[in-house]
Amino acid sequence: MVDPSLQKIQKVFPIDSSVEDGLSYLKVLAIVVIVLGGVLLIIGFLGCCGAMKQVKIFLILYAIIIGMIILFEIAITIYFVAFKSKFEEQFKPTLKDAIRNSYEGPLGLISNTNQTKPGPISIAWDFIMYNFECCGVDSKDDFNGTTKWNRRNIWWDASMGNSAQNFTYPLTCCKINSGGGKNWNDFNEVQLRTGVICAVNGTNINQQGCYNKFIDILNTYKTWIIIGAVVILLIELTAFSFTLALCCRKRKDQRYYSS
Repeated sequence: MVDPSLQKIQKVFPIDSSVEDGLSYLKVLAIVVIVLGGVLLIIGFLGCCGAMKQVKIFLILYAIIIGMIILFEIAITIYFVAFKSKFEEQFKPTLKDAIRNSYEGPLGLISNTNQTKPGPISIAWDFIMYNFECCGVDSKDDFNGTTKWNRRNIWWDASMGNSAQNFTYPLTCCKINSGGGKNWNDFNEVQLRTGVICAVNGTNINQQGCYNKFIDILNTYKTWIIIGAVVILLIELTAFSFTLALCCRKRKDQRYYSS
């Protein structure tokens, strides 16, 4: 089964099977999630086994890990709250450098072409801009200085005119997934042609940058994010407290052993 969001990109670009295999960078994300899940499983095992089997070293390791996680979360929260503007000043240039040095355009996804397959950063930008309907970090102008994008319009024909032979902006910056609905199965040739025109001259392009788009999304769900963070922190503090209590109890209870 192919990820629905990935199918949106596949519907826009005719991707052959060999490129599709390389396109699944979402598999990398899935692997990362699995690895994180494995780490959490190990942490849970340390706490559970340490409490049930009275293994002191497991409880100590569990307490240390939970304590470090709590400190890390508090430090990150303080940093974002106290240095929000500084974070933006440092983070935005990094994102723009990624676009300028790594974005290769959508042409590498086209079958029957000599274009090399785009790297994961380039595909990630296309994925984000298409699904979140944004463009660049701040605006479409972030793509003016790209070094790896040849900008060739592979859909060009004589009816478009010579000026339409090269893209000015990424096709994924255009509103090609609106109007006809976001169901990739409803994508039609009219939407594609409209997107090509947009990518050439900027007509009906998404004006909002992806950074501000994500900030708006976070602000929309800010209350729920805060509630979720507080609940998680309380759970972690409770686990940490109980772990310390068990560690202290072991000093008085000879049934506990240290290994």
